[in-house]
Amino acid sequence: MPFIEHCNIDNGLLLLWEMTETPEELQEFEQEFADNADYLKISHPKRQREWLTVQQLLRNANCSPQLITRDSNGKPGINHQLYQSVSISHSAKLAGIFLHPGTMVGLDIEDAERDFARVEKKYLSREESALAKRIPNGAGLFWCIKEAAYKAAGIPGLVFTEQIEISETEPGTLTTTVYGNSTLEFKIYQRMIAGQLIVCLTLQQ
Repeated sequence: MPFIEHCNIDNGLLLLWEMTETPEELQEFEQEFADNADYLKISHPKRQREWLTVQQLLRNANCSPQLITRDSNGKPGINHQLYQSVSISHSAKLAGIFLHPGTMVGLDIEDAERDFARVEKKYLSREESALAKRIPNGAGLFWCIKEAAYKAAGIPGLVFTEQIEISETEPGTLTTTVYGNSTLEFKIYQRMIAGQLIVCLTLQQ
């Protein structure tokens, strides 16, 4: 289970873990959480691995599982002396957490080879679809942006094509805006690691 990334983004902290553990390594780590109530609620092996990997990431950030909370909509929060917000994401290969001391954040990780075109009409407006075609991995990148924005805003039922908007403020610079009870504008940070698209969002101050 290699720890592959630890970097600062807009005063926040992004940590990534490559999920390549063997069954033996996973079983050894499971024993540490044999009596953890949250872990015992998870029955699917894939979800168990994701949960355990997030615990490793939290440990690397000097956090513990007990510091993570969930609101009534399932949005994660954190009770930590340094961090006020957290976002969590997984793909088949990577798990990640994004922590920030002062503003809401969003994180999404997806495999760049996923067939995003098949569902494009469900999450992109006509204008966004045209913009995505001019950007490398645009359809996948825009999916990650909207998923991260949805997580950051924590507003159930947002319509991706209407209430989460991606625009190009200047050539090569993207921003995303969420329209809910108030208008939230986010800065976008993107990376590609091992074929995985990674998007972090922080609220514009």
